[in-house]
Order: sequence, then structure tokens, then C-alpha cells
Amino acid sequence: MKTFKLENEPKIESGFKTPENYFEDFSVKVLQQLPKEEPKVISIFSRRKTWIYAAASVIVLALSIPVYNNYYDSSTEIDTSSLENYIAYHTSVSDADLVNLLDETDIQDMNVNLNIEDKSIEDELSANRNLEQYLLN
Repeated sequence: MKTFKLENEPKIESGFKTPENYFEDFSVKVLQQLPKEEPKVISIFSRRKTWIYAAASVIVLALSIPVYNNYYDSSTEIDTSSLENYIAYHTSVSDADLVNLLDETDIQDMNVNLNIEDKSIEDELSANRNLEQYLLN
């Protein structure tokens, strides 16, 4: 094979030539061709965004209301049924302990005034055959 030397071979010139000062004047020419005012850009999704934001806010509100209600509505008062169940199933609580915990208003609330006539009591006791059990217990 023959040795190939680039310096000795004739160079092929391309058929293109750049005009004088082309690269220096290029930016000025491009800026002159740009329009002076930019057109207003209207987004396709602008209306969708408002609906998406509204839906997101409704979802956040719907999820936060039950959390808010559960957090702030926890009552410190004990309902009567749970108190009765506690007293019934925990026999270590004595009557003296209960009396010490009651206030004057609690005692007045417990006062029940039954307007039962003596005649109705006598009729009920005479009709009932277990009178001896009532008297003994």
C-alpha cells in the first residue's frame, strides 16, 4: 500500500463562502427580523386549573371536617350507661366511696318523689303472694 500524506495532496474546496462580516452582523439581523410585540399566550389548561383547584379544595375540606370533629368534640363527661356499667362490674367500690363523691346537687337530683297512696300500696301487697319475701328481704 502506498503511503498517504495529507500535506502533499491537493485540497478540495467547498463551493460555499461566507460573506464578509457575516458572523459579526448575524445577531443584529436576527433581532431586526423578530416581531416587536410578542403575541398574548393563552393557556389551554387555564380553565381546567381552576376546576382542579376547586376540586382539590373540596376534597381537603371533606377530609379535614371529620378529623376536626373527632379532635375537638371529645367530651370529658362520662355518659350514664358507662358509669352504671363500671359501678356494677367493679364491686370494690363501696357505698361510702359513692357517698363521698356526691355533691348536694347530685343528691337532690337523685331524690324521687313518688306520690303513691297508701291504698294502692295495700292493694298491691294483698294481691301479691310473695309478701313474706318482700318483708324478709
